[in-house]
Amino acid sequence: MRSPLHQNQLTLILGLFQAAFLVIFALYGSYDASALPNKEKNVEEANRMTNLYPLFQDTHVMIFIGFGFLMTFLKRYGFSAVSINMLLAVFTIQWGIIVRGMASSHHGFKFTISLEQLLTADFAAAVILISMGAMLGKLSPTQYVIMAFFETPVALIVEHICVHNLQINDVGGSIIVHAFGAYFGLACAKAFGKKEQRGHQNEGSTYHTDIFAMIGAIFLWIYWPSFNAAVAATDDARQRAVANTFLSLCACTMTTFLVSQAVDKHKRFDMVHIANSTLAGGVAIGTTANVVLEPYHAMIVGVIAGAVSVIGYKYITPFLSEKLGIHDTCGVNNLHGMPGLIAGFASIAFLFIYDESQYPAQYDKIYPGMTRSEDGKRLFDEKTQALNQLMAIGLVFLASTVSGYITGLLLKLKIWDQVRDDEYYADGDYFETPGDYDFTSRIVTSVQKIEVAEYNPLSQKEV
Repeated sequence: MRSPLHQNQLTLILGLFQAAFLVIFALYGSYDASALPNKEKNVEEANRMTNLYPLFQDTHVMIFIGFGFLMTFLKRYGFSAVSINMLLAVFTIQWGIIVRGMASSHHGFKFTISLEQLLTADFAAAVILISMGAMLGKLSPTQYVIMAFFETPVALIVEHICVHNLQINDVGGSIIVHAFGAYFGLACAKAFGKKEQRGHQNEGSTYHTDIFAMIGAIFLWIYWPSFNAAVAATDDARQRAVANTFLSLCACTMTTFLVSQAVDKHKRFDMVHIANSTLAGGVAIGTTANVVLEPYHAMIVGVIAGAVSVIGYKYITPFLSEKLGIHDTCGVNNLHGMPGLIAGFASIAFLFIYDESQYPAQYDKIYPGMTRSEDGKRLFDEKTQALNQLMAIGLVFLASTVSGYITGLLLKLKIWDQVRDDEYYADGDYFETPGDYDFTSRIVTSVQKIEVAEYNPLSQKEV
């Protein structure tokens, strides 16, 4: 039985956090001048809603529907997947606005809020939800919130260093969002891991839960071009980002079907691959979505990402679990981690494939560190920029794994409400469930495992 402290812990923690957020917003937050009345606005400000809001809304759909439904594949964890996804998203959006606003403030701790801040808060939420995927089913709601509380400032500090100090190009956040979230989650899973989490009876999917997961995958697939294009600096860069992401996803999807069947001994498709690896192309092209000028380059990146992702699910995920004790529930290493690294290394390669002359008057918009001064000199040359991109990959990997491991150790402390060993990957302890919960998610699954001796023409044919 859970103690009264643990039973009421989430109520207390959420109440304290929301009260603190209200006080901080009241004391330090305000709307940006562009969102206030009685001000003459320039053309850029006047077009902000028209240009940015559709991309913000598409990203919003990815965060709340795409990520949420993608994680409903667990047969007894559907309520938690969608609901805790929503809880962590809104928690991180508020916490992220505060952390980012105060860290970058030039007026004490005061910060302003506009559509840009709301959009980047969604990006911060994506980091946390990716890490949630690695820990899915193993944490209590309290532990998820605590994980988000610690991870958010680390992720945003690392992002600040990468973007403002190293001045890297990572328009789709493949390095600072996807790779960070994935390797934070994997390190957290390693520190938090128990043998009872592996091969658990509640782990696994059913026919209808895989279909629900595909709903999330389709939403993510459709809106991923907006995610990668949202913060691109110019209209043509946004158009390139949309086109490159779309083509990379198409090539990735075909490759996923191809490799999924090729690596299966019965030559069948695996729905884990179809729901996840088909999205890897969006991650892998993210960093350079505004850079790539040749369609086939984007497609090559998608092909590589799809193949690597399927191979990851087939071989690397079991290896990490069985040999290294890293249980990755959703396989975030294959959808976000390795494709994020591919994106980072691709950004180095494309620095030398494309020349500055191919981006008239826009090179500095893509690579701010390579802006030319009045005397024609630049802060960084191509080699230095490439080194900075590489350093960002290393920094993200190091910071995410160290902070993720420490967070995993903190989450093991008995002061936090813990999921019972026999209730991993299940909703029952934390949600009011309908009368058919056990029947549809446990009894039917158990019945399916019973071998019924009957004539089946299809199975006879296969034999």
